[in-house]
Amino acid sequence: MSSTGQDQSIANISLAQLAQPLDAMHIAQLTSFAYGLPPLYFCREYLAQDEKTAIGHCLQRLANGMSNQEFTLEQLTVLLAERDYYDDDEARLRLGPELA
Repeated sequence: MSSTGQDQSIANISLAQLAQPLDAMHIAQLTSFAYGLPPLYFCREYLAQDEKTAIGHCLQRLANGMSNQEFTLEQLTVLLAERDYYDDDEARLRLGPELA
């Protein structure tokens, strides 16, 4: 494996470890903050998906941002510590009622 590929693998593992204790809405908000968007931007996109699928999509989006050098794992860690996040219920409430 090339050095770059190995570095990317390590970054992806570290990203998964960072996100492991978080629910989908929390990771979606982190993803929004990482890209400089409003906190609930990606939450709306993932609202209709199950938890595992939404987390997978967010982690992929974060991994892509890291590989494109848009942000680093360290910056994500700072965002997790310094930003305020809505819990799952509050995020869903702020996004409005689901369509039946």
